[in-house]
Amino acid sequence: MFTVDHISVETWQVTGLQTRVASLGSGPVALFIHGWPECWYSWRQQMVALANAGYRAIAPDMPGFGETQGLPAISDYNVERICAFMDALLVQACGGEAVLLIGHDWGAINCWQFTLRHPERVARLVNMSVPLHPIAEQSPIAQYQAHFGDEFFYILYFQQPGVAEAEFDADPEGILRALYCSPDTPREPPRLSRKISEGGGWIDRLGKPKEQPDWLSDEALAYYLAAYRHSGFAGGIHYYRNMDRNWQLMQPFKERQITCPVLFVVGSADSTIRGASAEQLKAGMSARIPELQVCMLPGKGHWIQSEASAEVSAALVDFASAG
Repeated sequence: MFTVDHISVETWQVTGLQTRVASLGSGPVALFIHGWPECWYSWRQQMVALANAGYRAIAPDMPGFGETQGLPAISDYNVERICAFMDALLVQACGGEAVLLIGHDWGAINCWQFTLRHPERVARLVNMSVPLHPIAEQSPIAQYQAHFGDEFFYILYFQQPGVAEAEFDADPEGILRALYCSPDTPREPPRLSRKISEGGGWIDRLGKPKEQPDWLSDEALAYYLAAYRHSGFAGGIHYYRNMDRNWQLMQPFKERQITCPVLFVVGSADSTIRGASAEQLKAGMSARIPELQVCMLPGKGHWIQSEASAEVSAALVDFASAG
């Protein structure tokens, strides 16, 4: 039986980028795509579960994260370039055969987009936390600006190059500890309100956690801190700076269905779904995803594969085995 200690970490050249890739096991490929602010390491338990189920589990640091090189310009972090990276990685891993594709957070966005653009590459899809949203008539940033007005919203804060990364690079432990929390983690009152007019950044608006959640070990926090001290935060934030560009590039795919079997895994307390039920999520996505299953884990939050590691791993193995 494989364990986390058996995971191999190598450097691959992928679309010209020096890329850190973790792998474990042998058999058909299961490709894991992480979100922000994480790296390959967030998938370690699920990699073990699928490797023990007969898969070759592969998890890269995405461009600009951890020990994978960043792209030359902010505008390079767009859907076309990121999908090209994923496609090239799959060609190296398995010759481009259709795979089990798994994403979380920004990784889920990447995987939705990749599956829409390259359906022949994906045999089964598992996404976590971020549902498949319709491609709206108005750009994402314009929607956020209209909705939030003079209130602080992190994605709008991220749009000005150099600002958010300077805050986080100066205090990586502050931002990671503030984000890596469960829904019920007790916090101190935020130092700043949600009013933009107060100035300041994001960390002081989150409220310092009074304790570390059980699922976040000191070892795990140290690994993530080392990853972000190495890469800085700019690369990951650049994905957000391409949201409007991606909205434009995905227009030709707005009516396309995802026809492979899909599992969507989410915590009921994940703020990303804004209180939606499993039935509401399925109803909202089923027109574009005919073979959709929704697995909602009660009380769990956004960092689902860490907060509910055993449950997520079991759901993955069950879904993969059904194929």
